[in-house]
Amino acid sequence: MPSTPSHQAHAKRIDRLMAFTISSGGLLIIGAVLAMLLFILKESLPLFIPPQSKALGTLQAPRSGGAWLDESGKTVVLLSRSEGLKALRASDGTPLPVPTDGPARPWRTFTALNARGESLVIGADGRLFLTRMSWSKPAGENDPAKWTLEPHWQGSLPMAKTPDEILHFRIIEGGGLGGASSLRVIARTREGLEWSETRLDGAMAPTWRPLPVAPFLHPSAAAWSLDGRDLFVGTREGRLLDLDPETGNVLSSSEFEEPIQSLGFALGQSSLLVGGAKGKLGAFQRVRVNDVFQLQAFHTFARLDGAVLGFQASQRDKRFLAWTDREAVVDHLTTERRMFSARLEGPGIAALAPRGDLILHANEATGALRLWSLDAPHPEVSFGLLWGKTHYEGYEKPEYVWQSTGGTDDFEPKFSLVPLLFGTLKGTLYAMLFAFPLAVLGALYTSQFATPRLKNAIKPTIEIMAALPSVVLGFLAGLVMAPLLEKMAVEIFVYPFMVLLLAIVIAPFWSRLPLPFRNAFGSGREVLWMVPVLLVGVWLAALAGPWFERVAMGGSYRTWLQTALGVTYDQRNCLVVGFAMGFAVIPIIFTISEDALSSVPKSLTSASLACGASPWQTAWRVVLPTASPGIFSATMVGLGRAIGETMIVLMATGNTPIMDWSPFNGMRTLSANIAVEIPEAPLHGTLYRVLFLAAFLLFILTFILNTVAELVRQRLRRRYESI
Repeated sequence: MPSTPSHQAHAKRIDRLMAFTISSGGLLIIGAVLAMLLFILKESLPLFIPPQSKALGTLQAPRSGGAWLDESGKTVVLLSRSEGLKALRASDGTPLPVPTDGPARPWRTFTALNARGESLVIGADGRLFLTRMSWSKPAGENDPAKWTLEPHWQGSLPMAKTPDEILHFRIIEGGGLGGASSLRVIARTREGLEWSETRLDGAMAPTWRPLPVAPFLHPSAAAWSLDGRDLFVGTREGRLLDLDPETGNVLSSSEFEEPIQSLGFALGQSSLLVGGAKGKLGAFQRVRVNDVFQLQAFHTFARLDGAVLGFQASQRDKRFLAWTDREAVVDHLTTERRMFSARLEGPGIAALAPRGDLILHANEATGALRLWSLDAPHPEVSFGLLWGKTHYEGYEKPEYVWQSTGGTDDFEPKFSLVPLLFGTLKGTLYAMLFAFPLAVLGALYTSQFATPRLKNAIKPTIEIMAALPSVVLGFLAGLVMAPLLEKMAVEIFVYPFMVLLLAIVIAPFWSRLPLPFRNAFGSGREVLWMVPVLLVGVWLAALAGPWFERVAMGGSYRTWLQTALGVTYDQRNCLVVGFAMGFAVIPIIFTISEDALSSVPKSLTSASLACGASPWQTAWRVVLPTASPGIFSATMVGLGRAIGETMIVLMATGNTPIMDWSPFNGMRTLSANIAVEIPEAPLHGTLYRVLFLAAFLLFILTFILNTVAELVRQRLRRRYESI
């Protein structure tokens, strides 16, 4: 029936509709991918936003020698010799009521309040008190005017001697004298440095003991270690000493290169902050080197303007405050970033809020209190930390480390992405080393040599393997394959050699069989004859493996690996991952490669055979190069599958983010790391955003691989399209 104009118009409308639908679908897919990429970028970019600070104003307050900001940042507590405790509302300087008890005034001496609100005070009667500040707040009450300051005074210990200056004190909870909480104090007296230890329950009065220091050294600052067993002393000669206070012996020392003015600690009390008389700022730690503890300088910060007068650490992360007469700064220990800097108008005491978001400076001359806010939500991350070696607490040298969480609140997060990228490439490499030759050679045999009946059985069987869930492969790899490989590692290593030896022995007998038999049952069915060879190889490997382990490896391959090669064998290692992930990748590479090989025109193979080439020469020199663009595409698709694999890597390795090419160790990949860490990542926290950055890196990595693969495929296609 001839078409009418109405039918033609209807067909055109259908064509336009289908074209619009197909185009819209393609654009929606592209838009969805771009939207995902933009969302990942949106969640990652705040990691690199620089800290923001703002001056909040100036308050007028009594002159003081110590200041403390509470957790909320709404109140300020001041210490004064003549007036004792004073409390103000931080927003407008309104005085708040304070208890009148405590040491008799005027106080003889006291220490500045630390970040936890602790101070030592010697009253007018010569008694020593330890105070700990806290606020009692009615439930849901946010107005500081209705809060009650509760200083907890402990001690009331009589002092035989009043020191000129208390340099540092350390509270030893439950592990001091007689098992009770004790207080260790280091102070400067007319005779030099002296220290004392006393129980806080008042059971014994403190007695001062001289601290012997070499006569050619002049101590200028001192601080107790966390356990109170060591005393760090800085000198005007620029030397930092680690002393045993009982004997005065120098346990270790280090040079600071300028007179030391002050000492302090970052959160955790393991990193010693050192400030110089000329503004130098550094961090030291005690590390064990060859079974000997040494003082090691492991961080250096930008210089300050003037002598560093003190430190105060945040109670949330590794940022800390340092100040001089002319400048106050906030630096981060791990990244060495300077997050805040402000000019000061005279000498005074500075304080950092426990959260690290407020900075205060109390001018000693005028009593003026200046406040600044600091917004730095991700100070522990920098470009150098993500991609470069970083010197962390407890490490002898800078290293690439991923460790997002720890067992204590003062843990130093480690967010290097290098071990994760390394693990991703390592796992992919071992998977491709196993999958690529098997898949491509299997596809070559199936497409060029197998009989049609055998081909129709092999190809669907391998394609069905692609339907196996990766979680099932990971489960089998972790619970079956890994223990089996550990138990029979030597037998598995010997097995390929046994099969090769058996094939060499059997090959001459095959050539002597009658030609009709070989043509009827051999050509195109070689893989069936390999089955008994492989089974006999298993039996021979089971016999030869224990003998080889006993003769060549001293009876234990794990001990031999450790002593001869310095390699530790982990049960869940890269070999297990390579085998398991290889089974997931083989169907993809095999199917695409087989299609590419089967698509080679028969005229090419016929011409090659007519010229006298053998079937293997034709397959290797004609078919394989012609199909190389398709094989390369198959390899890249399999590579992308291996890079993005999650469950197999998660279940078949120990998920240890180490950088070691050994096949007997595990690793952690980018995708597995996201799966492991995301349940523990607080929303919009640093770990949360670093995981999104890892996802972005994975996205870019696969995009680059696919782009390069397409470029190479097009080049190969142009090269062989004229054949």
